[in-house]
Amino acid sequence: MEACELLALELRLDRIEAELARELPPHLRSFARAHAHGVAPPPAPEALQRATTLATARAALAHPVLADRGLALLRLAAPLAIESDPEVTAARAAEPTWDALAVLAAARDAAAAARFGRRAVDVMHQLHGSVVDLAAGLAGRDRPPAAGGADPDVLPPAVAGWFEPDRVVVDDLAIERAWQALGARHGIDGAVRFERAPGARPRTFVIEPRREVVIAIPARVATPAERFAVLHELGHAAVALALPGGIPRIVDEAAAAYAARAIEHAGHPWYSPPAAAARARRLALARMLDRIERELPALPAAAARPAERPPRALWHDPGAQAAYVAAEALADAIEQTIGSSPAPGALATAVDAACHAIARATQTL
Repeated sequence: MEACELLALELRLDRIEAELARELPPHLRSFARAHAHGVAPPPAPEALQRATTLATARAALAHPVLADRGLALLRLAAPLAIESDPEVTAARAAEPTWDALAVLAAARDAAAAARFGRRAVDVMHQLHGSVVDLAAGLAGRDRPPAAGGADPDVLPPAVAGWFEPDRVVVDDLAIERAWQALGARHGIDGAVRFERAPGARPRTFVIEPRREVVIAIPARVATPAERFAVLHELGHAAVALALPGGIPRIVDEAAAAYAARAIEHAGHPWYSPPAAAARARRLALARMLDRIERELPALPAAAARPAERPPRALWHDPGAQAAYVAAEALADAIEQTIGSSPAPGALATAVDAACHAIARATQTL
């Protein structure tokens, strides 16, 4: 690339980033409120919907000087380009059955092939690091086999007591104390606000990296599973306030998984005895759904389906299952490397190294 072309590309990137810096924070605050209260989210900022934004991100990705910025922008623009395709939008609006999931997956693949020359799930895996074995590199070892040599096609039974109230009271003060303890342990500071509503699905919204986070959580937190979900989101908040934006999903999920493992430690005020078994079941389910998703639009036999209808994640969150599987392995490696009570800054250093490893492997979209 000629110097003048590089300068023109950098200027286009500057303009897009400046536009998003103005538009994304208010959009994400509104999105967080809508998500917590179960109403339709606002449309994505216009800057992310333009074809020129996607083209600029891909062009920047190909140049070492601009690659990091291009990749961060591509992680926002590429999924939106696929999901906003008219055929995908129409398929996603259908009743979520297994047959409809096959139609949706085919539409996503067609949209991704037209833009990136590969299947949609492969695009998501490439963008967020699911193709990179980070765990082996971080821990300096080969990735371990599945715990206990478990059959990867068998889902462990539901964990007794995990979804039942267990008399551990978690109110606003308890959640604030949990966040303060996490921030102090890892040397993290920043604004965290909680958007609470009955029935809200836990989710973290990074309004501005290193500055502001909103976490949607349900009004009631009364079961071990609900406490785990809050701790998991606090882990997302911690890494968002520790690092710049554009964090690949498996690193983000690994940091959240690492933080949420506190519920497995008997000394933690939110401790739950069945937490370790629940983690093993979550991982087994993620492996099962990842295999299903990789084979779509072909459907598994009825007996091999985990439920009568496809899980919500396969419908609304393509590519996530591989990230969850890889994140647990990475969380294992992080825990082995820095321990469960690390020095302030150790977690940020570990996840930053993983981010760079993924960036080096993601230069071809």
